[in-house]
Amino acid sequence: MAVGIELRLADNGGLPSLLVCGGPESSHMSVVPSELVRHAADWQPTAGRFDEMDGVTRFVPRFPLVPGVSYSLLIDGVESGCVEVPAPTPPATTEVISIHPTAMEVPLNLLRVYVSFSAPMSEGYAARAITAHCIDTGEPLDDIFLQMEPELWDGSRQLLKLLLEPGRIKRGLVPNVEAGPPLTEGVPIAVVVDRSFRDASGQPLRAPAERHYRVGPATRARVDPDRWRLTPPTAESQDSLVVAFYDPLDIALLRRCLAVVDEARAPVYGTAAVDEGECVWRFEPGSPWRAGHYELRVDGRLEDPAGNSVRRVFDRDLSLPEHEPLDADFVTVPFSIT
Repeated sequence: MAVGIELRLADNGGLPSLLVCGGPESSHMSVVPSELVRHAADWQPTAGRFDEMDGVTRFVPRFPLVPGVSYSLLIDGVESGCVEVPAPTPPATTEVISIHPTAMEVPLNLLRVYVSFSAPMSEGYAARAITAHCIDTGEPLDDIFLQMEPELWDGSRQLLKLLLEPGRIKRGLVPNVEAGPPLTEGVPIAVVVDRSFRDASGQPLRAPAERHYRVGPATRARVDPDRWRLTPPTAESQDSLVVAFYDPLDIALLRRCLAVVDEARAPVYGTAAVDEGECVWRFEPGSPWRAGHYELRVDGRLEDPAGNSVRRVFDRDLSLPEHEPLDADFVTVPFSIT
């Protein structure tokens, strides 16, 4: 016999109770966890009582029903319906920590965007949960991000790298000629991370996040450490060495492409940090500075947000001598502490 079952919270004590509609008036009814009915030879009915009122039978359990467990109604020993007690949904706790670049202006030929999360994330959501649009008109910027399989996560699955379509950035390639660059100089954009992005436990984000950018001229030149401004600390202090760049640099590469060595070429250990806007790098030593000569060692792979590195220009013009690649794995910038 088909029996309708409705699960609701009882008024007394807040315990879930089962409402049985359409059952026969004189029958032996019991409630049992569905798993026991179907997989156990011997079982005990769930403790509780049946109350009838206005033609509706209510099963009031003696103890709270277990969230996430399915319960079956038996009429004269025959399973006549079942219902699952909803499991509580855990609160969303994961959030977007940052969207890089954090500079207010990005070049027309911006190559990368990074999104950092507070906890490991699920894969496969980036294409639908991260979008960009024109701020002035709200018009979506479709297909500006290269669809990657697999997605470009770091080992912790907390940092996601997004590439703007390189074929549309490099001049002369078919995608660039046919569709133009992904961005338009002078047209401000927003990069949006939707709350539907799921973390590793399957929960959505606590809140959406977005960052706005002005779009400036394209940047096509090698990164030149000789143009950086170094502010050395004083000897016997643990003040930071401050390095100011003339333009923003790639945040992920900044974290691993700069190092300080002493005059014996031994590494100086300490803690590095990058200021908002990615134009300043600070290095605090683990022990006080000694007077002497030092070098800032710069890995040749260090890039700016447009993909230009110390060694080469991403969108090179073969007719320009200054676009010739630099044949060096690293360069050094000397400084002294007195």
